[in-house]
Amino acid sequence: MSGPGGTDPPARWLHELSENRPAPGLDAVIAGLGAVRSALAPTAERLGIRRPMVVCGANLARSPLLGVVLAALGRHVVVYDGSLPHTPWATVDAGAALARRAGIDGLVALGGSSAVDCAKGIGTLLATGTTSVRDLAPATFGRLGGTAPARLGDPMAVLVVTTTLSFAEFLPFWGALHDEERRKVPYLDQGALARTVILDGEMAATTPDEVWLATGIKALDDAMFSFCRSDEAEPFGDPVLLAAIRALVTWLPASRGPEAVDARHRLLVATWMTKATLPRLGRASLSGWLSTAARHALGGVYRLPHGVGSCVALGPGLRFHRAATAGRQATLAGALGWSAAPQEAPLGPGVDTLLAELGLPTRLGSLGVDLDRIDDVVDAIVDESPGLGPTGAIRRACRGMR
Repeated sequence: MSGPGGTDPPARWLHELSENRPAPGLDAVIAGLGAVRSALAPTAERLGIRRPMVVCGANLARSPLLGVVLAALGRHVVVYDGSLPHTPWATVDAGAALARRAGIDGLVALGGSSAVDCAKGIGTLLATGTTSVRDLAPATFGRLGGTAPARLGDPMAVLVVTTTLSFAEFLPFWGALHDEERRKVPYLDQGALARTVILDGEMAATTPDEVWLATGIKALDDAMFSFCRSDEAEPFGDPVLLAAIRALVTWLPASRGPEAVDARHRLLVATWMTKATLPRLGRASLSGWLSTAARHALGGVYRLPHGVGSCVALGPGLRFHRAATAGRQATLAGALGWSAAPQEAPLGPGVDTLLAELGLPTRLGSLGVDLDRIDDVVDAIVDESPGLGPTGAIRRACRGMR
């Protein structure tokens, strides 16, 4: 079946299961339509999970998707439906307490990044014998490749059934919201968790369009950062990132509605591609990415979903980084067939057009937030990424998001 723009990804992406063992801590990625129904129980059996706990939010707990997962597991399951947006640390503690009482030996995360982070946090507490997130040593954004504290016991198996394009399942860390700090604090999961990711477009088909599309922009945001952060061409990473970014730009407009199962599955695979670990040969030209820090800050200050944060911050972020990344932006824009205006960040007009086509918010003023708190956003960005650039320039970029 030929897709928008004449692309024609192989049918086997949709109909044949593939299982890959990509990296330590990520036990396997299983991709294919119907993968949950056919592969969830055998995977749980292979991992020795006899008493799993499903971690999800209240909305998914009331949806047919939970029934699909329970039927596919085919064994007694404990359900924890206490996951909340941004993963408040207390929800992780409560889930871990329930898991201990129930004697669970594996976790199944069902949902987007909040449910995934909650499950990973619960698994970390269980594997390390820790009672509360407050007793864990946090990491720092920008230095997330370090070594976690020594764990106690065996790693906890976490099976992830993702329903968005938030890609938390591919990251070797998770975050918990600390209200007093007004931001999400990262924690490394190295050594404590053994993750298996299941990508199945059927499980993403009923995700509301506004949530699905916004998380797709978040995936695009991070992929553009990965491409633009090098000073020169990357022979290993560029072809994969270009293919993934083309797929995101092509299939996001075609992925609206519950009938767009194949488009959603292709986007799940494309998002996985953006997280491929490949050698990087060039020098990194950036110490951070404005829209990444901004979406974290917008989440902490305004409780906006990170996908929405990327919708608001990506355009201003591309313009903020224009001087350092103009060449790489131009290369990517040319590969996508996007035209750039003079004196403009080369990727800016194309991103603006895509956001408009998708009908996604691009200004804080349309979201009903208190615009007088924009300086709180600036302070949170500087706190997370102090090497990003002059505070005045960050403030001007953030005011451009209003």
